[in-house]
Amino acid sequence: MPITVKVKEKQLDSFLKLTCIIGLSDEDKMIHVTNNFIVNGLANVCLRFKCNGMGTPLVCSILSFSLKKAEGWKVKLKVSCQETDIPFYSEWVCNGQWKTIGQRLCSDTSLDNVYINIININITTGKVEESFHKKIYDDVDFTDFNLSAADGSVAVHRTYLAAHSDVFRAMLRKEWKEATEGCVQIEGVTRQTLQHLKDYMYLRTLPNEGLEPLLLLGSYYLMDDLKEQCVSKLALNCTSKEWSRLLEFAAVNKISELISGLMLNPSTAVQKQKEKEVEDKE
Repeated sequence: MPITVKVKEKQLDSFLKLTCIIGLSDEDKMIHVTNNFIVNGLANVCLRFKCNGMGTPLVCSILSFSLKKAEGWKVKLKVSCQETDIPFYSEWVCNGQWKTIGQRLCSDTSLDNVYINIININITTGKVEESFHKKIYDDVDFTDFNLSAADGSVAVHRTYLAAHSDVFRAMLRKEWKEATEGCVQIEGVTRQTLQHLKDYMYLRTLPNEGLEPLLLLGSYYLMDDLKEQCVSKLALNCTSKEWSRLLEFAAVNKISELISGLMLNPSTAVQKQKEKEVEDKE
């Protein structure tokens, strides 16, 4: 019996969730390539599962193509998966090449000599910003405002602040002290967090660490898009060890979106249940 794969699609806001049920038998060189899936009307993706026989890892890969080539777009793909042996999160520009997501050595269960694996893959897309944003990001001659923390400041352009936040827009349009001095002191953050804020405003990138203080900035300055992206990345990449801490953080800061995201993350819930079962046995 060859490898069998069944995929269920579910749209979660901007994310396409693919729940893959993979059945493996004791054969050599098993391989299966799925049909194509459309992500946000921007990218076409398919999945490949390979296994060289029982006792060897099941390897998961993804192939992506941009659907906007005729319009001169570059499409960035963001993919996360918790069920591989090493949790996976990465983003790259669709390039028509296979990219390995990860592998699994142990199956979830077996039935009639068929070994069953369940893997959830979350995918979203976005348009790569034009190169002039990077040029403005690198500019040091025409910055006209500073975001300041206790350990340093970050130079920015007022137009970018106003474009991303109505709070900053109101501050800069009126005769506020900050507008006159060309600087705003932001309490409770580090210069690194302010640099992450600039990176997102100009380049639409998020850090792999330090998302919580960036999320608080997005919430305070009414930057809904930044807030949504931080919540998505935190919830999708949360491990069972971080789950309780992040849930407490969300509750203390009244971030209901993060609470919902953490509660709906099936991989952490399953892992926590497994850990509880092990503790009960001990």
